[in-house]
Amino acid sequence: MGVTHAEQIGVEPQLAALDAALASGLRLVMVREKQMPEPQLLEFAREVVARCHAAAAHVLINGNPNVANACGADGLHLPAAQLLARDARPSAALCGASCHDARELAHAIAIGLDYLVLGPVLPTSSHPGAPALGWEAFAALKEHCPLPVFAIGGLRRSRLVEAWRAGAHGVAMLRGAWTHSP
Repeated sequence: MGVTHAEQIGVEPQLAALDAALASGLRLVMVREKQMPEPQLLEFAREVVARCHAAAAHVLINGNPNVANACGADGLHLPAAQLLARDARPSAALCGASCHDARELAHAIAIGLDYLVLGPVLPTSSHPGAPALGWEAFAALKEHCPLPVFAIGGLRRSRLVEAWRAGAHGVAMLRGAWTHSP
């Protein structure tokens, strides 16, 4: 799962990186632009959806159901705070959430989500100072979870086998998804 960060690198560089990643086989993208004004976010999300759908890839919108519906995204991704504030699953066709602990995992399962993103597994510059779970704690949390779980936090493609060994469905990457290095 590639997680966008156009606010940091610019819209055009992000779209160019998206095109390259799609050409290399990426098939799941999360639009995560928390500070982007909604009109700009909608325009950006529509472009991401068009490019991804042309490549048979799926798109999730982080935290904004209105944009998810308006841009034709395949689903909605809930940040942990939004997850815990809900007592029912959103109406999105595909819906997942970010989780950091057993309580959040249990809540996501209880409301019937489709997948989870769990981390940070390793230290990451996106969340400086956040305690890293490590692979052992990730595996322990994932062990009894019936949903697909993506590992996130400080990961690159070269960590995919390590993630699979810990029980991950795959990895979600902010910076690592858009580079050609392992």
